[in-house]
Amino acid sequence: MEMKKKILIYLCALAGVLVACDDLTDQPQPNDGIQGGTLLETGTAEMYILSEGLFNLNNSTLARYSFSKGTWTPNWFYAMNRRDLGDTANDMDVYGSKLYVVVNVSSTVEVINLADGKVLQQISLVDENGASRQPRAIAFHEGKAYVCSFDGTVARIDTTTLQVDTLTRVGRNPEDLCVQDGKLYVSNSGGLDWEGIGVDRTVSVVDLKSFRETRKIEVGPNPGRILPGPDHTVYVATYGAQIEKGDYHLVCIDTQKDEVKVRYDEPVTEFAINDRLAYIYTFDYQRQEASIKVFDLGSGKVQRESFITDGTEMQRPYSISVNPYSGNVYLTEAYNYQVVGDVLCFSPQGKLLFRIQGVGINPNTVIFRDRDGAPVSGGGDAEPDSSMYAYADTVFEYVPAPSQYMNTSVTASGDGFTAAQVLAEANRMFRNPKQCLLSLGAWGGYITVGFRKAVKNVPDAYDLKVYGNAYYDMFGTWQDRPGGNAEPGIVWVAKDVNGNGIPDDPWYELAGSEFQNPNTIRDYQITYYRPAAGQDVRWTDNQGNEGTVPRNIYHTQASYYPEWMPDELTFRGTRLPDNAVNEPREDMPEHWVGYAYDYGYADNHPNNTDGCSLKLEWAVDQSGQPVQLDCIHFVRIYTAVNQVCGWVGETSTEIQAVENLNYGR
Repeated sequence: MEMKKKILIYLCALAGVLVACDDLTDQPQPNDGIQGGTLLETGTAEMYILSEGLFNLNNSTLARYSFSKGTWTPNWFYAMNRRDLGDTANDMDVYGSKLYVVVNVSSTVEVINLADGKVLQQISLVDENGASRQPRAIAFHEGKAYVCSFDGTVARIDTTTLQVDTLTRVGRNPEDLCVQDGKLYVSNSGGLDWEGIGVDRTVSVVDLKSFRETRKIEVGPNPGRILPGPDHTVYVATYGAQIEKGDYHLVCIDTQKDEVKVRYDEPVTEFAINDRLAYIYTFDYQRQEASIKVFDLGSGKVQRESFITDGTEMQRPYSISVNPYSGNVYLTEAYNYQVVGDVLCFSPQGKLLFRIQGVGINPNTVIFRDRDGAPVSGGGDAEPDSSMYAYADTVFEYVPAPSQYMNTSVTASGDGFTAAQVLAEANRMFRNPKQCLLSLGAWGGYITVGFRKAVKNVPDAYDLKVYGNAYYDMFGTWQDRPGGNAEPGIVWVAKDVNGNGIPDDPWYELAGSEFQNPNTIRDYQITYYRPAAGQDVRWTDNQGNEGTVPRNIYHTQASYYPEWMPDELTFRGTRLPDNAVNEPREDMPEHWVGYAYDYGYADNHPNNTDGCSLKLEWAVDQSGQPVQLDCIHFVRIYTAVNQVCGWVGETSTEIQAVENLNYGR
């Protein structure tokens, strides 16, 4: 995944995807995780917090806090629209009565009506061949929205019709944009294709009347964050040819002359401007230290070397914003970029006023409104009702196999976690299905969950629904199957025959469409071996094969092997045939499509289709004979495909929730 919202050096070009939908219910959450008592803000009615999630996991979230009502909804977008926001949301802003959210990997702009929280339009930003433009940031001026995309374009969107009316070209891989003095300024990073030709060094000036680039201003290598400043200026951060080397600078552009006015030798990764003060932070990758300063734009000097004055520590600041109604400064905390982060509010004097924990993974944007126009949830302010008991809410076992998500929040773990802590965290996550996404890792990794109430077997009806993060890719064509990122998992079920409330009863497989496939391997066994730090995870199987769970540039934690497990891990079960195919495109030599099997598996079809629903009448015993079950209490799911898909990595089933479709019958 990408490490930072504004760091582009290591990102690769990605194909556009369709956003998966589902129908889980959501209600306002209690203010657990909010530290500092009642949250008060001068002149502020509400704030929205955008979290980009983890790359390629479709788990971006949009949270909302109402200061006027004191209500907190951590996945507000989901609550209002009953579908996920998409993959890697990068930016958002309010214009008029609408909230616009830019979702990079999904290649969409979600336009939300703030009066009711519903999506008015999902604007797709793809080129004439259907390839993703990868939108990055948004700005507004006189009834138009401007969205820069990594393909070197800026799209102009009419905010009345909510349609793209034209495009213009700028520099390479534009990272950010802003409007000042009737002109659009676009920072061109060159961060995607920097190898061989180097990063870009320019800011494009676009005349808004003709909507054409009129000039390129050379500002320094890899320009990123760009904001309007006082007195006809624009400020841009340049990150250098390689961001880890700390070659950061803050550059001031004179917007009347459209030339560099001054280049400050001041390291800056991210910054926010309030009048004549800039709050800036940088992260030293060698020392693993963050620095947050107050910079006087008038004098061009640091006013305060340390913004935080009360000793509050931050591990990895991710974004910085200033509330225009109060002047308070908001910093988001990403920790190690792979766990759920926080938002911290400080006074201008650097004193912590409050902290909201668990806002989402990699929170990157915070915006504020002075009026409270949106409802808290689709159901009003009511408390959650007993229908939530339709979802499995107890995790008895969680044993993920090695994967690129290991030792992160997506595997309910982190540095130094014990097995007990992992199981406890998996339970906490599973009881909040709106924000839960658990990866089972490579082949064999599994989870066992239970229901409060038995799931009845209703003839000729679907009985279970397993929510994952599968989607369909518009480019898939293999064998007339729908394709996208299907990562099928086999589902087993059990009835609490002895009535002791634990899953120690006979298990039965739900025979899916590939049960009789001659390429399906039964009695498959695989063993994974703990590697040295930074090395691939080696495996061997009982078919005489060996291979690895390979490392990639998106997940840089020390080990892809579960730290809390023994040095060897062995899993047994059924291996389904490989389902992913590399379908190269002109702009992507590696374009992997995971094709969905017809029926009967977890994380195989999108949540808004019947393909993720299951029937208990499909149950078979160990010999493959049908079994008649009147009800079940437990479900076990494991990753059933052993395949590595190039830069995408290993196939790994992801689970969000398991629903009893016959609850109340």
